[in-house]
Amino acid sequence: MKKSNLFILLIVAIVAITIFNFLTIGESSKDYTERLEQERKDKNGYMLSSNSPLIEEDKQNFTGLNYYPIDEEFKVTARIEKTNNKQPIFIESTTGEQLKYIPFATANFELKGQQHSVMLYQDWEEKDPNKLSLMFADETSAIETYGGGRYLDVMYRNTNSVIIDFNNAYNPFCHFNAEYSCPIPPRQNVLSIPIEAGEKIYKNH
Repeated sequence: MKKSNLFILLIVAIVAITIFNFLTIGESSKDYTERLEQERKDKNGYMLSSNSPLIEEDKQNFTGLNYYPIDEEFKVTARIEKTNNKQPIFIESTTGEQLKYIPFATANFELKGQQHSVMLYQDWEEKDPNKLSLMFADETSAIETYGGGRYLDVMYRNTNSVIIDFNNAYNPFCHFNAEYSCPIPPRQNVLSIPIEAGEKIYKNH
């Protein structure tokens, strides 16, 4: 084998090891917190954009979304069990519409000393096949968080587990504007503990 080829293979190996180590170690708690804080600032900017769900009156009075403090306890690794029959189903929305989703997998995880199980869905209209939706409600719903539940985007990496980070839980657009139609969390996804992470109520209706 030529020295040039050996050199290329060596570089590829070093890069592969570097990537592997990065994925294995992950980001530090400090980097994690800073990333989420920046994402929240960016979302505040989005809420004032032309694509925002806020009505014009609310934009004029907008001072930022409300969040729980970032808490890594609410970032969990969940073991998934894929559904055998991925036939689309209809989930009722806040406006009475029937929205089409595909049940993808059951996610099982431990949080607050309890075992929990939720269903992850693929949005029928989602272009990214690895992006899953978690619609959930919990003990904070209608008290400190939106009564219609909150959402989470979960990325599937073709493994038997996924990361569910409730610090990224967000309010559906219908919380800000009743003209939007949002799926109501299924009964299986109503958690029996308070999820004190992610977005809180923006305003009381």
